[in-house]
Amino acid sequence: MEKRMSYEEFNWRIREGIFDDYGSSPVTPVLEILQVKWRLNVIYYLFQSESARFNEIKFNVEGITSAALSKTLKELEGLGFIDRKDFKQKPPHVEYSLTKKGNDLLPLYYEIMNFGFAYPQK
Repeated sequence: MEKRMSYEEFNWRIREGIFDDYGSSPVTPVLEILQVKWRLNVIYYLFQSESARFNEIKFNVEGITSAALSKTLKELEGLGFIDRKDFKQKPPHVEYSLTKKGNDLLPLYYEIMNFGFAYPQK
């Protein structure tokens, strides 16, 4: 069952704790998924490009190795955040894009951006 609440309700209830139907925090699993190195960067790039090939992502996610990118893409696909489309061509042509679940992260990035503008690093 999908649970949604207004920001005002969240702000009021956060002090008492917010739990899912199993007594766990719904925030913890999301943070555990997104804290893994490179995941946030790859998702962010896919927001910008809608779909991209492996080498495009590698070129635009500064510092990532081919092995790390391959592992990250497989993990994100397994978690349902990205979709891999194989065009069955020679040479191989594969593109990656965000699923609905991946696109639903956009408001989180928006709020993080606003926080970054409000409190810039010095």
